[in-house]
Amino acid sequence: MKTSTTGRILSILAGIGVFVLLLFLIGFLEYALIGGVLGWLAVTLIYSKKQRDQTIVYDGTTRSDIDNTIKQGRQLTHGMRRAIQRLTQVEIRHQVEDLCKIAESMFEMLKRDPKDIRIVKQFISHYLEPTHKIIVKYAELATIRPMPADAIETLERTESSLKNIRATFLKQKEKMLNNDVMDLDTEIKVFETLANNINRVSSNTDKNALNKNKSNIY
Repeated sequence: MKTSTTGRILSILAGIGVFVLLLFLIGFLEYALIGGVLGWLAVTLIYSKKQRDQTIVYDGTTRSDIDNTIKQGRQLTHGMRRAIQRLTQVEIRHQVEDLCKIAESMFEMLKRDPKDIRIVKQFISHYLEPTHKIIVKYAELATIRPMPADAIETLERTESSLKNIRATFLKQKEKMLNNDVMDLDTEIKVFETLANNINRVSSNTDKNALNKNKSNIY
């Protein structure tokens, strides 16, 4: 649990302050010590979280940026799930649930690789938010009674678009997977370069040692 110098100083002062206050009010040393430790621990945890949130994880992106992006996306998937609870069409519910799972798998990938932040932000604003609106409107229209005369055509058009939406979601996820492939390829190339350099140095060292031994023999 790492904290800044300011955080450590404030946590110590908070612990001392709580200790003195409780000792003055209660008069029991044991309770005052426990309160002081708890005060120190509380301030330490607060500053540790603050420092973690402000840590740069990739190209100016902080851990807080990552967490907020994921939170925004999950609010949308939760909203979609709430909307389909009112539906009786099992197939539609399964399709929407599948969309939510694809989106949330992308959020998990973002947790592991912050470099995907741009792709996920674009996915949320360009695809997930409009899909959320479509699903919510669809659920409202499908459950309203009496149903408007032109509602059936609109509902059917929405249902037929779910497969296209799924394909679009998968394309966005594929972009993230392609980034992972490129990263892995780069790591392999770096490893191969290092291995070749080490082997070359080792080979030259062996040759020099062999030549030196031959010189000593002659």
